[in-house]
Amino acid sequence: MKDIFREVIPRSSTALRQDIFAGVTAAIVALPLALAFGVASGIGPTAGLYGAITLGFFASLLGGTPLQISGPTGPMTVIMAGLVVSYGANPHVLFTIVILSGLFQGLFGILRLGAYVNYVPMPVVSGFMSGIGCIIIIMELLPVLGDYSAHQGIPDAITSIPRAITNLDPVSLGLGALSLAITLITPKSISRYVPSTLLALIVGTSLAVFLFPDLKTIGEIATGLPSLTSISIPFSALPGIVTGAFMLALLGSIDSLLTSTVADRLTRTSHQSDRELIGQGIGNALAGLLGGLPGAGATMRTVININSGAQSRLSGMVHAMTLLLIVLFAADLASHIPLTVLAGILLKVGLDILDWDFIRRLKVWRGDKIFLMLAVLLLTVFSDLVTAIGLGLILSHMIYSRMMNQAQLRHIHLFEENEEAQPGDSNVIQLETSANGGKGVTLRLSGSLSYSINRDLTRLLNEALASYDKITLDLSDVDSLDISLAVGMESILRGVPEKRDVIYVKLGEGEVSDLLQGIGFLDLIKPENLHIQST
Repeated sequence: MKDIFREVIPRSSTALRQDIFAGVTAAIVALPLALAFGVASGIGPTAGLYGAITLGFFASLLGGTPLQISGPTGPMTVIMAGLVVSYGANPHVLFTIVILSGLFQGLFGILRLGAYVNYVPMPVVSGFMSGIGCIIIIMELLPVLGDYSAHQGIPDAITSIPRAITNLDPVSLGLGALSLAITLITPKSISRYVPSTLLALIVGTSLAVFLFPDLKTIGEIATGLPSLTSISIPFSALPGIVTGAFMLALLGSIDSLLTSTVADRLTRTSHQSDRELIGQGIGNALAGLLGGLPGAGATMRTVININSGAQSRLSGMVHAMTLLLIVLFAADLASHIPLTVLAGILLKVGLDILDWDFIRRLKVWRGDKIFLMLAVLLLTVFSDLVTAIGLGLILSHMIYSRMMNQAQLRHIHLFEENEEAQPGDSNVIQLETSANGGKGVTLRLSGSLSYSINRDLTRLLNEALASYDKITLDLSDVDSLDISLAVGMESILRGVPEKRDVIYVKLGEGEVSDLLQGIGFLDLIKPENLHIQST
């Protein structure tokens, strides 16, 4: 605890001023986004602000990326909007899911799973992030067209677009397009002092208040401090609750650690993944307890915080406290913000979430990578995140296994007695079954071997048993052996008891020998035919 407070205390008065300036700047950027994400989620703008305040404060205080700004994000809002459709009639269940997602995130950190996020393949990440960007664009296009009704998922929203175009509201379209245009084309010389999202909010709201007072707004925002929500877990809804919480936790973890990587590049430091997950988990759990929207590390807000001169985690805490002051003393002003203005701002967010780097490099990527990205994108849009990531990981693993199969076959060498092995000879798989005058053969394996070569190794071993009178299986250079390969070899030897006298095995002490001993493979080899080299 002392270390945490030591990290918060500024090193100097200059550092304190820089942290305060950076935190206030990040809060100005975060304000319209928190309101917009709250409205887009279906819970309301107040929940967006409470989430930004609570998560922003505790993730900065306890997380593993000192200069990261956390709060509601587009991906988390998309998942939350889907949960609102299912559980919106019971807010206590909804916020219980948020609390549980925070506990899951904290558990991820305690179990040291942070590093595993780096193992999610880029096409999978690109696909579901781009899919989330598409969802935001589709959902926010309707308010810009003047359709403010609630929609039950993406298919319903897509089918509503033609009707919205037919009943187009020119005022909503004009203000929404203006807000989007401001966020897109505001010169850096201006956005350096007034963030483009805040400028769009001010301009759009001012025009609506004075020229179009009947335009639909976000409505009243609660002032004062939030009250605690009660936890509700109906047994009949338990599977959906756990699934929803896991989706939020998984996406929040990936989103936060990707932002942490961006912060590392800007600050030339290295974040602590597991500590970040614990900080995010505590922040999200408390956000749910206070009726706030869940969130994650926010890339744009983090970049602005760092570029504004932030020196410590105090900047993120100042960002949260600034938003709290706005809720306490200026919430009434925000009630006049038109929904179409927030929708225009979120359209820009959706465009930013699309993985333009991947799209620009389509000519470079192999066809299977493009297929994987598009499959995950479509599953994200038309199914759900768990299905998209789950099937994406399965597909990517199959693609990777096929590549590894070709590479690992080069570590299998087969040569007859009195011949030398030819390193790198991949033609061993062309062995033909034929009589060889009683000759012996050596099958030498090396490196780390996975289940991807199981079929080829099984075929080679069967052919060798059928063709030669003496077989030497040389595993002395194998670093690791997948259990499926070991079980496959054991099954083959168990099926040919008449050949056991002519099978010889060489291997080294360690992981491979322990595995083969454990499954009973070595028990099938005559002791005088087994040679274990000591390390």
